[in-house]
Amino acid sequence: MNWHNRYKKMKSELKLTNSDIAKIIGNTEDSVKSTTQPNNDFPRSLKLAIVVFENMKLNSIENMRSYIDGLN
Repeated sequence: MNWHNRYKKMKSELKLTNSDIAKIIGNTEDSVKSTTQPNNDFPRSLKLAIVVFENMKLNSIENMRSYIDGLN
């Protein structure tokens, strides 16, 4: 999956809009839209956010699985 699709998935799972992200990073919604277009180089800071999100989600699932397996 490319960065743009991973970004869209992260936004969806976190229930964030481009406007929300613009407020968080101190930018305009139009700026967020233009920098996250599939044909542009994806911002390194957003790549980091995506990787952190995906890893936190994965670790959360693994931790839950370990917890549940430990209940037996």
